[in-house]
Amino acid sequence: MVSGYASTGDGRHHGAHGADAARALGGEPPGGFLDFSANINPLGPPEAALYAAQKALVGEVAAYPDGRYPELCDALAGYLEVRGETVLPTNGGAEALFLAARAAAGDRPGGRAVVLDPTFSEYAAAARAAGLVPESRVARRREDGFRLDPSVLDDLGGVSVVFLCNPNNPTGDLTPRGEVLALLKRARSAGAALVVDEAFADFAPGESVAGLVDDHLYVARSFTKFFAVPGLRLGCLVARDPERVRPFQPSWSVNVVAAAAGVAAAGDSGYAQRTLSEVALRRGELCSALDALPGLEVYAGSANFLLLRGPEGLPERLARRGVLVRGCGPFPGLGPRFCRIAVRGAGENARLVSAVEAALEEAS
Repeated sequence: MVSGYASTGDGRHHGAHGADAARALGGEPPGGFLDFSANINPLGPPEAALYAAQKALVGEVAAYPDGRYPELCDALAGYLEVRGETVLPTNGGAEALFLAARAAAGDRPGGRAVVLDPTFSEYAAAARAAGLVPESRVARRREDGFRLDPSVLDDLGGVSVVFLCNPNNPTGDLTPRGEVLALLKRARSAGAALVVDEAFADFAPGESVAGLVDDHLYVARSFTKFFAVPGLRLGCLVARDPERVRPFQPSWSVNVVAAAAGVAAAGDSGYAQRTLSEVALRRGELCSALDALPGLEVYAGSANFLLLRGPEGLPERLARRGVLVRGCGPFPGLGPRFCRIAVRGAGENARLVSAVEAALEEAS
């Protein structure tokens, strides 16, 4: 059975499941899979970042990185429009989440961590690693268009941390900046910390709260989705005092190749503008094409992916046609009729639409 996701024994589940799909199907189709299960910028990595990475691979790998990463901190701070002293480079956005949970739990031991489902599965894992008890609260519902319901935070007694993904993965909904600050006020009043995962905030300019971090607000950023370098693992945690977080982080967490690519990518403003234009165009085209198919509900969201509701078994039918999508069966509040698809280039999107149309005909 091809479920549309890869799972681990501790409850985490992710897309980019080509190896699992190949095993389930007895091998990859001719030409390999067309992967819509991972949300990567369709433009590919910035050329400047690739050049910098290659240069570092040749000239810098024989020496340890500077553990303070001063050049990278300055570059990321400039890109995020925050103070450099609030930036802690991390091994992808996932490490930033784990560090934020550990730091917040240190101030508020023995508590619970609220996870606003349906959302990214790493939050519960980060909470457990920090000694917190994860508590799932379904805060986004189909009948409300998956808009965040703030009333689920009316009771924060005994809560140490609240995790918020914005824009949310996998539903794509955006919580406006003002509403995020209202949630922060609730958390602060209850003595809890708010950890905001802005992995897809690059696709929603002007909505970040990274410049407002304090003792109750941590912001995790990922640079792998927007800059299309997931294999390099680069992110950062924005915190009021990163020195309180650093003791929980392994030394030299970011390698020299990722650091060099990050400096170059952060300085490429033209790439960011091209990405926003391209993703908006292709997302609109893809939404229109899929919305025209009978038996589908399409939720466009504000990131570089779409949420679909269709017949059960759609991810498996698509995988047999050589197309991978992200099945949403494990997400509380979603289930097996939902799947998430990335926004890719025009030709690839057209192939996806054709495959979905055929799979829907098969299911009817």
